[in-house]
Amino acid sequence: MAERSSRLLFLLCLLAAPLLHAAALELSKVTLTLGEDNRIYVDAQIGYRLTPAVKEALENGVPLTFVLHVQMRRSRAWIWEKDAADYRLRSTLRYRPLSGLYEVRNLGGDDKQVFATREAALRYMGRIRDLAIADRSSLDTEEEYTVRLETFLDVEALPLPLRPRAYLSSEWSLKAEPWEWQIRP
Repeated sequence: MAERSSRLLFLLCLLAAPLLHAAALELSKVTLTLGEDNRIYVDAQIGYRLTPAVKEALENGVPLTFVLHVQMRRSRAWIWEKDAADYRLRSTLRYRPLSGLYEVRNLGGDDKQVFATREAALRYMGRIRDLAIADRSSLDTEEEYTVRLETFLDVEALPLPLRPRAYLSSEWSLKAEPWEWQIRP
């Protein structure tokens, strides 16, 4: 009986291992607002908790690319229907060992900021303000829309020699629980 319960405990630990790192990113304070320019904006806060393997890679100069994906589609849309909005904000965090500084770069533009600490860089990267996702005039006001917000570490953006390890290890599976809600514009 003891052997059977220890096997069951081992199996549960094996199944739970990937979940330990699944919530390493956290979305909070998510709001949708309609601006004076008739556009819909998203504000959010992303909390980053890097795993030891990801921290080690960063400290050794490996750039980390995080993606914030915002998707808006008709609630009763067919699978082949086009999204009303589909936006990806890609940001890269890099440590510069020679200067001892952390660099955050928005890959959608020329925005680059430099920070003395990793925590300050992650706080800056996690602050999403006034991200325009859709123009209200392009939406049907009689329809209900589903807005989905998710964020994750882009393993595909890692250097090629590191990707196999990242695919196989749960320590590299950094993602937030998605936020999803219905709106009527």
